[in-house]
Amino acid sequence: MPTTKQRITITATGNLERILDAQSRLHPNLSPSELVALLIERGHAASSEVIGREAVVRGLAGMQPYPDGYLWELRDEWPD
Repeated sequence: MPTTKQRITITATGNLERILDAQSRLHPNLSPSELVALLIERGHAASSEVIGREAVVRGLAGMQPYPDGYLWELRDEWPD
């Protein structure tokens, strides 16, 4: 079908072949290209969640300032 959209060619070998086979059993109504698009969307959503959580952690880092000498006092409590 003619399109102005970018086309991407992927060869289903090894792990990708196994993944597509498993997904085709879960989604028998989807074509291989639709399965690939679905997996890309899910992967993006999952990685966006991780990136979002990491951004929150980085944003919170350093928010709780410790008083001068805090670490030395904490270490003094450790047994030798």
